[in-house]
Amino acid sequence: MAATPSPRLDDAFDALGNIHRRRLLMDLCEGDVGRLGRATQVVADGGDADNEQLEVELYHLHLPKLDGAKFITWDRESGAIERGPRFDEIEPVLRLLDRNASELPESWV
Repeated sequence: MAATPSPRLDDAFDALGNIHRRRLLMDLCEGDVGRLGRATQVVADGGDADNEQLEVELYHLHLPKLDGAKFITWDRESGAIERGPRFDEIEPVLRLLDRNASELPESWV
């Protein structure tokens, strides 16, 4: 009988399943993202994305998902974003992605 994945592992892969969430979490490895405006710059990463649309997606989809999983702590009132109580669980995977970025497809990191 095959073992079922840990719910915590599923949470990590769910959080990492979107490039915007990966970029936000990877930036948190280096320090706090700070606020929603900064988070928008992080996930846009110089791409062609519409910053206003990205901010809406972050506010309504990505930040609530990461906050709900406790990987980040997000204060909707102030916009403050910082590492959450479960960030340490996902950080090794983020560091692994970062260390191997040159060997991975560009869209992965």
